[in-house]
Amino acid sequence: MLKSKRESLLVLSLVLVMVISFSLMAAAEFVPIEDRGYANPDVLISAAELEEIMDRDDVKIVDFRNLAMYMTGHIPGSTNVWRSDQSDENAEFAGMRANAEQMAAMLSEKGIAEDDLVVIYDAKGDYDASRMWWILKMYGHDKVRLLDGGLERWKALDKKTSVFPSSYEETNYTFDESEFDFSMLATMEDVEAAIDNDNALILDTRSEGEHTGADLKSGAERKGCIPKSVWIEWTEALNDDLTFKSAADLEEVYGEAIEGKELIIPYCQSAVRSSHTTFVLTQLLGVDAEVKNYDGSWIEWSATEELPVENGE
Repeated sequence: MLKSKRESLLVLSLVLVMVISFSLMAAAEFVPIEDRGYANPDVLISAAELEEIMDRDDVKIVDFRNLAMYMTGHIPGSTNVWRSDQSDENAEFAGMRANAEQMAAMLSEKGIAEDDLVVIYDAKGDYDASRMWWILKMYGHDKVRLLDGGLERWKALDKKTSVFPSSYEETNYTFDESEFDFSMLATMEDVEAAIDNDNALILDTRSEGEHTGADLKSGAERKGCIPKSVWIEWTEALNDDLTFKSAADLEEVYGEAIEGKELIIPYCQSAVRSSHTTFVLTQLLGVDAEVKNYDGSWIEWSATEELPVENGE
């Protein structure tokens, strides 16, 4: 009996030592946002800074996950938004961005006003959050920041979460059309023209299986990739803890592919993962090239039979 208790205490002690060691290692390896060499560090917000400002009336926190995940625990006060909330249900292809009228209606319902700072997070390295950032930027709402490391880092730092739904008082959001900027939007025609443009890079941000034609995700009509596209999966921009890599590390990831390019067009299945890469290239690396996210992405391209594919059947 005594031996059994001693063994249990020993195991418990080892577990505690490992937990403390991993925590210290994570703390030691973490580099503050302002020290990572980003072109625009203010587009990210740390868990510590968000905790300081989250109770301000002009700060609105968006939990960008499906409702079931939101209900398992979210940042206190955050309102829930999901992909269907910012998609155009009348579009020919699934997942296309909502128009300005649809977005304004959604923002009004969620209690977001024109002058609010919108802080967006998810639990997957901000790839869904990046999609909302991209849409808001096009429609002229510039006060948007992504939570570095998202919900996972928030929880790893032992910040408070809640399982009770939150909402803000409804507003009457109106976009100013004079502030619309579609310079980060690529159309199918833009992509077609880029195929034979030596100064352009078509960047496939999907998984390797999707790029090679081994895998076909639901919603796509054909396997393969857009001709001449270069594969760099969106996850390459993230550290293991889902925070963003430093500018130097990002340069290692993208530098060779983007060198000398004047136009970069990221795409994925439905322009979610490619929004993440668009965010990284424009905000964190601050590349000189034009970066245009292909909204139709592989769903539109694969469904258009006259368009060519590589690695397809």
